[in-house]
Amino acid sequence: MIEEIHHRGPDNHGIRFYPGNRQEVIGLGHKRLSIIDLSDNGKQPMASVSGNTSIVFNGEIYNYHTIRRELEAEGWTFRTGTDTEVILNLYEKYGEGCLRHLNGMFAFAIYDHRKKQLFIARDRFGVRPLYYSLQGGTGLAFASELKALWKFPGVKKEVRFGALYQYARKRYVDHPDTIFEGIEKLKPGHYLIYKEGKAELKEYWDIDNFEELPLSFDDAVEELDALLLDSIRLRMISDVPVGAFLSGGLDSSLIVAMMAKYSALPIKTYSVGFEDERYSELGFARQVAERFGTDHTELKVSASDFAQHLYQAVTYRDAPLSESADVPMYMLSRMAKKDVSVILTGEGSDELFAGYPKYAYDRFAKAPWFRGLLKNPLAAAAINALPYSARKAKLAYHTLCIDDDRQRYGRWFSSIGEEAARTLFTREFQEQYLGSREERQPSVLKGTTNMNRMQYQDVKYWLSDNLLERGDRMVMAASVEGRLPFLDYRVGEFAFRLPEHYRIRGMERKYIVKKLAERYLPKELIYRKKIGFYVPVGDWFRNELKDFVGEHLLSDTFRSRGIFEAGKVEEMFSAHSRGTVNYEKELWTLLNLEIWFRACID
Repeated sequence: MIEEIHHRGPDNHGIRFYPGNRQEVIGLGHKRLSIIDLSDNGKQPMASVSGNTSIVFNGEIYNYHTIRRELEAEGWTFRTGTDTEVILNLYEKYGEGCLRHLNGMFAFAIYDHRKKQLFIARDRFGVRPLYYSLQGGTGLAFASELKALWKFPGVKKEVRFGALYQYARKRYVDHPDTIFEGIEKLKPGHYLIYKEGKAELKEYWDIDNFEELPLSFDDAVEELDALLLDSIRLRMISDVPVGAFLSGGLDSSLIVAMMAKYSALPIKTYSVGFEDERYSELGFARQVAERFGTDHTELKVSASDFAQHLYQAVTYRDAPLSESADVPMYMLSRMAKKDVSVILTGEGSDELFAGYPKYAYDRFAKAPWFRGLLKNPLAAAAINALPYSARKAKLAYHTLCIDDDRQRYGRWFSSIGEEAARTLFTREFQEQYLGSREERQPSVLKGTTNMNRMQYQDVKYWLSDNLLERGDRMVMAASVEGRLPFLDYRVGEFAFRLPEHYRIRGMERKYIVKKLAERYLPKELIYRKKIGFYVPVGDWFRNELKDFVGEHLLSDTFRSRGIFEAGKVEEMFSAHSRGTVNYEKELWTLLNLEIWFRACID
């Protein structure tokens, strides 16, 4: 199993077996990417000084120095300089309550030799992945990636075809489900106790405090400044070189600016872009790099580069890629690995501080005057008559017409709408596989306001099941550890207690983050029109990659799967190739499903 994830830890490995209850045997295996205490002392599985517990651990505990000092003051002893051993002692002191003391990204399993039980936990936001499968007669198997689980006896690589419908519409599958039968994700902020063949799942953390903080705006900016600086300071602790991905956007630029306060040496930064300046922010990234004197490296990705690495990225993901940006991220991570083993990135800011346009628009969804406008037949006719170039306005209108909050929130980011999906999937597929389980909505939706509820759903599902999952796979594929300062749980709890007008002022999104950034960056960089990291696959599918797409989506192999209406797919491919309709999202989704079948399933 561990050889399947060699890329996650090429520096060392270990396997240990322990006697369990009755006929049980507990096996722990680990692949190590050395970050803290590079000596063999950090090898895993690791036993505690007492010998009562053993652990395998993936991730980082950022506050381990503080916890260690507190434990040492109480008489606890340590044999290593690792954060891994801190978890062991903390568990022996607090048991399951140890989790509330940890600030970090983690997935770990502790075998308690006294209780004869496994304690398996995942961090609050789900930055680190953990999959598991409960197999009757063969016990419990768990791993950081799906490909490792498939090597365990009894775990089958059996596609849950109903989940393909959810993927096609949303670009991901809601936890705890996966795209495979019998395999689940351990939910973020949860732990699992396995003993005597039974598993018990418990939640230890969630975003559930929405009471507004009694802070003036200026004080809130000050508090956010302190929280982010401390988060970045903690995430720069490492015994190996640390760098940053720098897109030239607000979040990554602010992170680099704050990193510069803690580094006496030039920070190593990495940017990716394209030859076509319409889709590239390399120039903006270069400005930030020059301003802070970073050791900056750029990568330009061509259509042929993209196609060359697409299969590799899908294989590392174990699933269809949700975002075209996955491929450049994978390529950039491989380039960064030549210099560093730790990279800071900006994920999480948009979800926590309302950075997406939909947060501004959806505020009007329940307003009586706006509901009246939506019901006006003249308004509907005018919107529907808009050309394809105004598709975003159409999307906003039709999404805001949806009364149900969950359905409306999900529609904003869907790649294929409900009506289109029903015509795209074959009737036979829909009759056989579509049921309540595959189409279910997330069971939990918290928040005291519409915007809080929308952000909550994005943090719990869109972020953890999509963005964090792809981020983990693409950087770890290159044996690089990604660290996310905005996803310090203290920052997350703070963000959800801010008054809404601190997050959005008028139509200015991420308002408080931008005001904070004014302390570090020039205003022309902060308030410029955002291009975003857009991969021009729409253009490539019409030109350089047209044959590549056709070889997959017009093939007999694709047709024989019986999942999609071949004639409808051919119509979409033809219309996109002519430039009459932009089916970029749909073709990207279909192409990745086909590549996934060929690379991981067939």
